[in-house]
Amino acid sequence: MKDTIQMMRFLKKNRWRKKQRLYKLAFGVAFDWTITIYTGFFAVMFLFITYDSLKSMEAVFLDYQANIESFFPLIVIGLIFGMIILSFNYPWIKITSAEWKLTSLPFSIKNIWFYSLWIVIRNRFVVLTLLFLLLVVITPFSTLFLVKWYPVILSVVLLTVIPQWFFFQIDGFKKIGIYLLGVLIIGITRLSFVLLELHAESVWMLIILLFGLNVWIWPRRLKKINWMQVIEKSDEKEWNMFFINHMSRMDQVKQHRRNYFLQTLFTSKKAKLPFPYQQPAKLMRKLWRRSINQEVRIIYMMMFSILAIMIVLSLRGGPLLQGIAMMLSVFIFVKLTISFFSVIFKDKLIHSIPWNVEVITNAFWQILSILSIVVIMIISVVVLLTNTWSGWLIAQLLFTFIALFFLLDCEIERKVKALNRKWYTTSYFDQLIGILTYAAMALSLLYPVVISYLGIILFYWIVKKHYFPIKN
Repeated sequence: MKDTIQMMRFLKKNRWRKKQRLYKLAFGVAFDWTITIYTGFFAVMFLFITYDSLKSMEAVFLDYQANIESFFPLIVIGLIFGMIILSFNYPWIKITSAEWKLTSLPFSIKNIWFYSLWIVIRNRFVVLTLLFLLLVVITPFSTLFLVKWYPVILSVVLLTVIPQWFFFQIDGFKKIGIYLLGVLIIGITRLSFVLLELHAESVWMLIILLFGLNVWIWPRRLKKINWMQVIEKSDEKEWNMFFINHMSRMDQVKQHRRNYFLQTLFTSKKAKLPFPYQQPAKLMRKLWRRSINQEVRIIYMMMFSILAIMIVLSLRGGPLLQGIAMMLSVFIFVKLTISFFSVIFKDKLIHSIPWNVEVITNAFWQILSILSIVVIMIISVVVLLTNTWSGWLIAQLLFTFIALFFLLDCEIERKVKALNRKWYTTSYFDQLIGILTYAAMALSLLYPVVISYLGIILFYWIVKKHYFPIKN
């Protein structure tokens, strides 16, 4: 281990010297002595102005301090989940190509990993400590308040290093399932804090659970590791120097960066099997997955946008804004996913097999059902976390979910009819009932009686399916 530490320090020292030479050249191009003196003068003046402004806002800081205390457990839960989310695209324990080449020499990857883990823990401890000392010096927050927060946040930041490494190695829908389970656990934990009236000191229960997660991961930390993926992300992070890239104009060069998480969503073992031509339903599902895989980044951004809309409008307060957030989330999901209906027809294989619109539609429905469940879980968790549970609230969520599937069915029906009739236009009645459904969704939390509109939806849906089915 001693030889490994010496070699790792040698690599880090030479890497820093190379960066230092690059920064020296870049700063030599960007600054001369006059610009440097003026920049230093204005930087010092800015610090004095900032310090004076913060001191004058002491009453505001103390007010925030009093309000933050009640949200302490929720903030810690959010911090834990946020740190784990960061492992989507980066392992946080750097194993660059230089360290990996040491494994061809008498150096163990286990010792290299241990040293890299120590570096991450040390850096996080130093950065967080300096940040809290800075807050003590320049902000009006009380020292007792900051000292109370420091050990909790430090424990979370340090205990999430290994989970970040572990969760980075998980691919595809398995990772999404784990994170959805995490959201559910967070919701249950937050609800238990409210119902049991637990105090802020009870957040140490979360720290103990996080420590237990580290104990469970420890024997598995170096099993089934995609080292090439780790190396590529580590090299990208190590040499991604913003100032150097800007001065050398490298930031204007479009670089293709592979997103391994998005690539693995639809590349399971079953996805790699030959096409089941004798089973039309399975064949169409496979074609749909392959077609949508090309647009998976859009789905990723859509889910993030829905989560952001629900959180931002829900925290603004008021049932009307939250109802509008639900309506916007459903509207974005329906319109964006339905636009994928035409994607499959760009596949050359679809033009080489017999068409069956019913099979195509059913396969598309199955793909949408999976995505709909994710959206339903996002909306449910946010609504249940920000409202007092009641029978009316469950009924309002049920109304939203049925309305979501109703709107999806209407949009798919329009797409199918447009295939049969080139100049097909939606009837005014169908447009009106769609608009009324979105309006009822937005008002359902403010006026619970609006959910009675569900009867009209179900009646119209049943009649249309029974007496006016789509002719394939």
